[in-house]
Amino acid sequence: MSRAERFREIIVGRAGGACEYCRLLEEGTGVTFHLDHVIPPGAGGKTTLDNLALSCPGCNLAKGNQTEGLDSAGRRQPLYNQRLHDPSYLGWFLHFVVDLDTGVIQGATAVGEATITLLQINAPSRVYARRLQLLAGLWG
Repeated sequence: MSRAERFREIIVGRAGGACEYCRLLEEGTGVTFHLDHVIPPGAGGKTTLDNLALSCPGCNLAKGNQTEGLDSAGRRQPLYNQRLHDPSYLGWFLHFVVDLDTGVIQGATAVGEATITLLQINAPSRVYARRLQLLAGLWG
């Protein structure tokens, strides 16, 4: 078991079982979510609770080792960092807005825009999954 996996139960509980980037619920997807290093080890990030986030495979694989993305104006922005907010769930709503009818997530800030673009949060399959969870009353 990796060091990060030792923290899984705490991280899942802290995140309410939802991807901390796109808010999909792990239980509603049928896949095991990843434990993401918010700041990757290659950029000096540690395997500690304050640097780990619950991430669906789509967000985690799109993010990789990146810490920045481009906003709608083409400017480099840091990616959304859940650990800068307490509680982290509230921080999500500072950077993102979800359309409860369509499941599309929009950026409320340049950081939100860059994160949505880089992580491909509104890819058709992910919007579809989010829409199904919304219809079932399972919004994360």
